[in-house]
Amino acid sequence: MVGATEVIVGNAPLEAAGVAGGLQQAAMQVGVSLGTAVLGAVMAGRVDRDLPANWAEAGLPAPSGHELDQAADAVAIGRLPLDPDNPPPADVAEKITHVAHETFVSGMGLSFTVAAVVAVGAAAVVTLAKRGAQSHPSTQTPHI
Repeated sequence: MVGATEVIVGNAPLEAAGVAGGLQQAAMQVGVSLGTAVLGAVMAGRVDRDLPANWAEAGLPAPSGHELDQAADAVAIGRLPLDPDNPPPADVAEKITHVAHETFVSGMGLSFTVAAVVAVGAAAVVTLAKRGAQSHPSTQTPHI
């Protein structure tokens, strides 16, 4: 973050440094929000895709479409899809716990992979970016 701020503000004319800093902060906030939304959607998509197959593979009774949607919603946020008021038998609860864990980890793994690819791409762009020339070399902003 500090490096990005230095590049952006350091390349702006001295009289526009405040505006450049404000734009950089706004862009960072938008990027964080957008990144969280996209990675959450990637994870939820993986959970929606994998949960039915993992559920069937574990030999659990097939849930209705609504029950499967509720289970996927719970797993996507890291909760077990178990009803505390009406718990299943211990062996079924153990299978559900295993399926939920495996499906959640699969979704998180894909999200982390996407985040890593984006980070490597951003690092490549930053590495290849050139620092712009100051319009007034004698009035360079001191580094703090």
